[in-house]
Amino acid sequence: MFTDSQATPIRLEILIDLLNEYSVGLKRDAIYDLLQPPSLSEGSHNAAQDTLGAALQLGLIEENKKIITLSKEYDEKKSSKENILKTCDDMVLSRVDIEYHLALFYAYYLGQNNTVSPFPKRVLYEEWANNFNRDVFKNKTEKNKFNPTKINGLIHWLGYLGLGWYDSNDDFHANPYERLLRVIPIIFEKETKMEIDPFMSKLGKLCPELDGGSIFIKANEYKNYKTIDKQCTLGLSHALIELHEDEVIRLYCPVDSRGWNIGIAQPPRDDTIKQDRITLVEYIGR
Repeated sequence: MFTDSQATPIRLEILIDLLNEYSVGLKRDAIYDLLQPPSLSEGSHNAAQDTLGAALQLGLIEENKKIITLSKEYDEKKSSKENILKTCDDMVLSRVDIEYHLALFYAYYLGQNNTVSPFPKRVLYEEWANNFNRDVFKNKTEKNKFNPTKINGLIHWLGYLGLGWYDSNDDFHANPYERLLRVIPIIFEKETKMEIDPFMSKLGKLCPELDGGSIFIKANEYKNYKTIDKQCTLGLSHALIELHEDEVIRLYCPVDSRGWNIGIAQPPRDDTIKQDRITLVEYIGR
């Protein structure tokens, strides 16, 4: 859906905002002309068609009797971006049936543990695609094989979904800080403190593309990844440390801890981080 089309985050937001203004709905041709006026698009509506198709697949909009409106599940109290992120959390990052490659590729990328991985540079697209197909799919023949072109679609979405950030050289740093911000209230529910093992277990279920989750395990089984090793990736380690520093959570790492290890990110020592392994996580930023 995202890797093989021209549906970008901004285009999807514009479509949602447009339908928010026209609560009675619009026909397809009217939407196409508003998103891509004929005078500017030379008669082509490919980008608008892809964007409309993505919104329909995600369930953000619906079509009844040739009229397209926002879906009944759309939360009007939230912004278009908040609605898109919530839907993508549930249908893109947590599953592979609608968008096959995005979560898998991100999980693979996260598992590389590179400080800087210059995959956005087009000269390396083919290398990344070849390595991904070799390591994750063992070069088996696929109906919809991952290729360098698909990375063009990915780069628009990874930062938008809160999975990392781009530096001034356009290198992508895997760091799911914002993804964790969205899911931490769900992990803790009414609790304020949680032992690290149940915390990581719930994290893996709610965010299967992150450490310990089913998608992460599939993407990294080629390197014999095992949750029993309790080793956090560089990206997740940085995200947890930054959430600790921003006082969203508090990490407790006593000297005798045998919990999950964030040492790869070299956490600073303070009153509760005495070493690299976490025993307890406290939610303090409600």
